[in-house]
This record gives sequence, C-alpha cells and structure tokens, in this order.
Amino acid sequence: MSKSDYENTIPALKQIPLTELAGAISPIQTINFKDIPVSGIACTPETLKSGDLYFCIDEFLQYGRWIEGESQLKQAMLKTPAALVTEKPVSGCPFPQIVVENSILAMAAAARYFYGYPDKRIKVIGVTGTNGKTTITHLIRRLLNRTGRRALCTGTIGLYGDAGKISEAVYTTPLSCEIYRMLNQSASDGYEFIAMEISSHALKLGRVYGLTLQSGVFTNITRDHLDFHKTLEDYTQSKTKLFHMIDPAGTAVINMDDPYGPVMADAASCRVIGYSLKNRTELQAVDIRYKPAGAEFTVVAEGKAVDFKAMTPGRFNVYNMLAAIGVLRGLGVDIEQLVEPVAEFRSVPGRMEVVKLPGGRVGVVDYAHTPDALENVLTTTRETATGRIITVFGCGGDRDRGKRSIMGGLAEKLSDLCVVTSDNPRTEDPDKIIGDILDGMCETAHIVEPDRRRAIRKAFDISRENDIILVVGKGHEDYQIIGVEKTHFSDVEELGCLE
Repeated sequence: MSKSDYENTIPALKQIPLTELAGAISPIQTINFKDIPVSGIACTPETLKSGDLYFCIDEFLQYGRWIEGESQLKQAMLKTPAALVTEKPVSGCPFPQIVVENSILAMAAAARYFYGYPDKRIKVIGVTGTNGKTTITHLIRRLLNRTGRRALCTGTIGLYGDAGKISEAVYTTPLSCEIYRMLNQSASDGYEFIAMEISSHALKLGRVYGLTLQSGVFTNITRDHLDFHKTLEDYTQSKTKLFHMIDPAGTAVINMDDPYGPVMADAASCRVIGYSLKNRTELQAVDIRYKPAGAEFTVVAEGKAVDFKAMTPGRFNVYNMLAAIGVLRGLGVDIEQLVEPVAEFRSVPGRMEVVKLPGGRVGVVDYAHTPDALENVLTTTRETATGRIITVFGCGGDRDRGKRSIMGGLAEKLSDLCVVTSDNPRTEDPDKIIGDILDGMCETAHIVEPDRRRAIRKAFDISRENDIILVVGKGHEDYQIIGVEKTHFSDVEELGCLE
C-alpha cells in the first residue's frame, strides 16, 4: 500500500463537538467559545484543514530547528480552523480560543480522545535507548507476524506493515496528533500490535503523553543528543518516562548489562524481564559463537536452554535478538517458537547493509552516529575482515560537538584508514565540524574530503581486493542537509555506482 493509498483509506470519523474536546484538555480560559463540530487535529499550517482544532505549539523540531507556533499562526488562520488551542490568548483572532497550561500535552490528550483511545484497541510496544531501536522494532514485527499475530513497526526509517513500507518518517517518533491517527488507522485495518521507536526527544517533549504501552524495551544509554538534553542525567531521566507508560499487566524488557538497566527496572511498575550476555537474568545468551555472516548462541530462560542462529553479525545484534525474544516471552510465546523466525531475519536498510563492489571489495553502510554505535560496527567489521577497513564518516552539524573527537579517535583506532568527510552539516561550517573530529586523531592517520560523494570515491580509489569500505553515519537516509537545503543523497547508491 502506498503512502497516498494509506492516507486515503483512513476511516471517516464523525465530527466531535468542541465542548467534548475542551473537556479532555482542561482549559484554563476560553475566548469566543462556540460549541462547533471539530473534524480533525492539527499543529502545522501544512496539515491543517478547515474545521480542524489547531494547536499552537513551540516544540515542533524539524531537522534540529525549533519552529515557534506563534510564528505560524497567521498562515494557520487563513485556513479557517474550528478553533485554536494556545498557551496565551491571540489578539485579533476571529476563531474560538482555548487557553491551556501546556499546548503539547493538551494536543496529545485531545488526539487520544478524538481517535477513540486507539492504544486500547492496538497493543503498543515501545522501544527506547541510544542504539538498536530500529533493528529491534523490525525484529519484533517479524517475530509477531511469524507467530500468527498481525503487527506493524514504526520509527526512523518509516512505517512498515504487511506488504513492507507504508510511509516515510519525518521524526523517529511522530508528533502526538500523528501517533494517535496512525494507531487508529492501524487498529481499523486489523493490526493487533505495533512496535514503535520512542526517542528521548519524544519522551521529554510529551509527544507520547497519555500513551499506554503493552511492553517497553530499554537497549542502552551512551552519549547522544546532548545538544538537546545538555546533560546525560537529563537524557537518562527522559528515557525512564517510558517505563511509567507500561500497563501494570504488561512487561518491561531491559538490558541489564547496561549500567542504566537497573535504573529503568526501578522505574517500571510491571513485570521486568532482564536480558544479558554476562550475567544470569530472565534471558541470558551463553556459548556465543560469532560468524562472518551472523552468530550462534544459546538462550537460557526459566531453566530451559534453546539454541539460536542469527543472520545478523556482531555482539550488539545478539543483544537486539534477546530484546525481541523478551518481548515475545512477555506476551506468552514459547521460546522454541522463535528459533526459526530469528534465523530468517535479515538486517534492515542502512544497518550493516552490504553493497558488493568491483574488484573483490565490499561496501558496508551503517547508521552508526554515536561513539558506542561506531565502536560496535567497527569491532564487528574487524571480526569478519580479511583485508583493510577503510572508514568514511563525519558528524552531524547543529548537534552534540563533544562526541566528534571521541568518534574520530575510535575510527582511527579501529580502522586501517579513515576518510573524514561531511555528514549532514546543516547550518554549521563543514570544515569546523571536521576540525572537531580531527582533534581526536593523529595527523597522518586520515584523509580529509568534505564532499561526501568524493570521499566515498576516494575511499574506493585507494582500496584493493578484500578491503571493506565502511560508510557510516547516515545509514538509510537518502538525503543530505547542507545549510537549510535538503538534497537527495544515498550512501548505498553512491557505493552501488562505483566502478
């Protein structure tokens, strides 16, 4: 089903009186109030339709830039909304106004009410953590489907259902009005489950406010998004909010090898299934044997030992497998039913994605954009390499500067050669970003080429048979943002056209 088909099949909703929606969001003041029908929920002029209840919000984060709701009001009012919801009265507004304390939380409450509490009609599985969210949500979807349950997954690379991709993603976790609309549509289409990546941004900003989860997963916490959270403590605290969202009859599945695992477990008021590669927990992987194209391991659970084979390489993917197995165990699925589905699973786009190259070289594309993820990918690649590893990478602009030199040092240490280039520089000077990366590297262990296309070509030109060209940072992304301009660019396509 295409994106347009999906949007066009949204069931027609009856209009809801403004009085009902106002009751759901606890207004502190109303102006020019009329009990008129509301036909939808919107928070951007681009998505607003006549008759929608429009929420003026400041949290709308797009490509790292705040968009203030007040600056969009003039454009929104040209489209004749049913009413406005704001945190302060708007002078000269001809429409009814509902003034609330927090318009973001009010929008979530209104959307949940408008779409009929869809999280009660479809079971939501939330996955949070710095790394692994995309792979785990896709794996959960596949395991649920293979055990007879209709499931979707949504996150960084889009919404996926029975026939593959339904739509692209703007954010890892959508805004609340889109989340509840999506859940309503999914439930109406007969889906029983949806596995959802829930980012720290979404948790801190209230995009998932009011959402009830059937299961919650914690992968790990490493340095990321400190441009937004400022401190690791705030980043961690945001993650704990997910475990307050789980239904008391549900399950929290937590990586107990991560130092923050016990913190997440303490935040949960439901059953906790811990998973580990190091210690005895509810799910433990033992006797792990890493292979060039995957891994073999035994899972010990409730006194039973079951052998698994995986077609995704690396220690971090064993963790991902355990997380997904834990979710299915929490739903009552026998662990032996999961052996075959786990063995069938392949990596998702932009996650250790292999691209065959001429002359006996191999290209690998991965989304690794944090120090921990980069170290995991390089370590896994080293385990299977017979030639040199040439790493092409950069760091995003308008993001945490502190991780750049750390990533530079890791790339130099674990690669044979690095080509330092641009990622999405956004509004930062690419040369300054590269300078921050080089602060963590020696003077002779790298090549600098700010143009990413030329950097990939340069890596290929200096490679030889059996070398691996590892291109990291952007993964599945098919664009590059330079300044405020977004243009088409795909690492997979660039590798695929080399000759």
